[in-house]
Amino acid sequence: MLNLSEETIEARAGLLRNKLGLEGISAPCMHGVLEAFEQKAKSFTFRVANSGELGQDEALMDEAAHTLIIRESVLDDIKAGRVRARFTVAHELGHYLLGHKGMKQRTKRLTAYPTARDRIEEEEANVFASYFLVPTRLAWDAISPEDIAMRFQVSSQVAEIAFERICRAKRKFSGQLRRPPDTVVDFLKEAKKRGHPVRSNLSDFDD
Repeated sequence: MLNLSEETIEARAGLLRNKLGLEGISAPCMHGVLEAFEQKAKSFTFRVANSGELGQDEALMDEAAHTLIIRESVLDDIKAGRVRARFTVAHELGHYLLGHKGMKQRTKRLTAYPTARDRIEEEEANVFASYFLVPTRLAWDAISPEDIAMRFQVSSQVAEIAFERICRAKRKFSGQLRRPPDTVVDFLKEAKKRGHPVRSNLSDFDD
């Protein structure tokens, strides 16, 4: 459950792309994104972490200082176009642009997000990163998750989520319904035969 609507998050990701002149670019250099955002934003800055500063974390967004602190190896990885590092940067920018307070770290540690608010804000930052890295408009013609992964330089997991999101947007645009699993359709048809009220129009799901 998100505090912010997905539409709001998508709009903020799109606004950042617009401000940085990235509307038509499928896979922008994320180091260039950081440098451009630092120049355009009133107070945002980023720097390499000092030795031992981040512990096991890959990056940390210090909202109070308006500073993104990044492990040097992550900066090297984004320069090399490695997909996890690209997502890490987009994720941390999400924390900043969605107004998340406090210090937000990007880490593989499962115990790093102990509260419900932490977990919600992590999910919101993930959604932001997905929309920033794979804008719906640019990926509208994608034919598969593999197509998205290659064109937008994201992981297979990120590509699969983005592909499903884009398919959902296409269905909504065309007014199509998503077919439920066959077992659900069969159950509803049987219930209707027995006289139970069924609100779904089952003819929409006929083969």
